[in-house]
Amino acid sequence: MFINAITKIAVLVLAAVGVISAMPLEVRDHEDFEYKMLQATNWYRSQHGANALSWDQSLADYAANHASYCTRNHSGGPYGENMVFGDWSSTAGWVNSFGNERVQFDFDNGGADLATGHFTQLVWKATSEMGCGWAKCGDTYHVICEYQNRGNVVGENNRYFRENVGFQTWGSIEDHFES
Repeated sequence: MFINAITKIAVLVLAAVGVISAMPLEVRDHEDFEYKMLQATNWYRSQHGANALSWDQSLADYAANHASYCTRNHSGGPYGENMVFGDWSSTAGWVNSFGNERVQFDFDNGGADLATGHFTQLVWKATSEMGCGWAKCGDTYHVICEYQNRGNVVGENNRYFRENVGFQTWGSIEDHFES
């Protein structure tokens, strides 16, 4: 009886492994979403002298809830927010879309700019936590990341940008995260 139970458990474990490895790459990529989003974000942050962020599940839940509405409008909530629509090529690709904006950022003068706002929120030094969520919206995906503390604070002649968006300290400005 004991051997029979062990055999059944072994068969169930092997079946589970077969199911996981047989899943389409897209589904497996989505399962690694939290890890890859955090890893890619912290890679960019390290290049700009910002501390690593930690994952906050309540921020992720907030982001996923807003993403589920499939609107192209920001939530208007109390957090910093990055959002993007597109095809799911890779989880890191979402963060790269934010980070790639750095080639347009004026590091000497700083300041709010629609062309670089995703990047500046991504590396904002005063931010300590993040959480992201996604939803399938028709033929495309909607990915949202929420950040605490909020970045892109405007005022005092761009002082907050100069204090919170560091120059790149290693790598090339054209670099992007490879998972």
